[in-house]
Amino acid sequence: MRADHPSPAIWKTIGIKRPDKALVDLAPYAEYLLLERGYSPRGIRRYLQDLAFWFRSLEAQSIPPGPEAVRALLLQERWAARRVQGFLAALRSYYRYLAQVRGEPVEDPTEGIGRPKAGRRLPLHPSPEELRRFLEAFREEKEAKLLTALARFLYGTGLRISEALSLKGRNVVLEKGSPAAVRVVGKGNKERLVPLSRTAREALKELGLPQGHVPIFTFSQGKRKGRVPSARYVEARFREAALRAGLDPRRLTPHKLRHAYATSLVESGVELDAVKDLLGHESIATTQIYLHASRERLKEAASRLPDL
Repeated sequence: MRADHPSPAIWKTIGIKRPDKALVDLAPYAEYLLLERGYSPRGIRRYLQDLAFWFRSLEAQSIPPGPEAVRALLLQERWAARRVQGFLAALRSYYRYLAQVRGEPVEDPTEGIGRPKAGRRLPLHPSPEELRRFLEAFREEKEAKLLTALARFLYGTGLRISEALSLKGRNVVLEKGSPAAVRVVGKGNKERLVPLSRTAREALKELGLPQGHVPIFTFSQGKRKGRVPSARYVEARFREAALRAGLDPRRLTPHKLRHAYATSLVESGVELDAVKDLLGHESIATTQIYLHASRERLKEAASRLPDL
């Protein structure tokens, strides 16, 4: 589909520097996901990459879109179940957008194709000792203060990286002049109030609390001073810090700090309903994975008891 009014601004917003032709055609859909569905930039990029791959496959095979084309591609790629689920979700979302929003006479090519079941994976997350080493590794960064505060804030609130970076001074709720909570707009443009832990409050105090519409997390020096870092920038700096500390970078991503926050709450006895609301989950089933993770860690701890 050719964009009626391609908007270059959308690419900067979702973190794509040089979109190819297949992506340029998807600009209106990307704006729809961002503005009307409330998808995160990372989620939008994932959908667009799957769709671009789909269109290139159709062009290479010279076949029309439809269930047979989908089955042929899946047979060719032999993806894992979770990867297949994501790909089918991207196609289903896009073709529903064409039919229901744009009013185009198209059919869903995933219709009739079964969704494979993927086993639920327990979330990886860092231990307190790993977090300490990770934070110390930021000392070598130019933006050490920003990155350290952001890492502590993510761990202390469980916010998604996109939610944290969108915070402004007006989103902070004060009690007796001190930050007590933040108003967060999450997936689906749903607002929730997240109380601040001691770690999160200290992180905000280290940066200094801005007023009004001024963003909280911004570069402190150089040409980018005052600008909000992108999620990709933060992810790259987190990876470098983890490697410097001799840690597995997969355990120290912004999202893994969210996992650490949730698991710590569950292990401390916080009810799942409360954790669900703090994380902004739609369903309690999504939150229950942290209960399973907690049980696995406790089981592992008990197994270390020496035999008598």
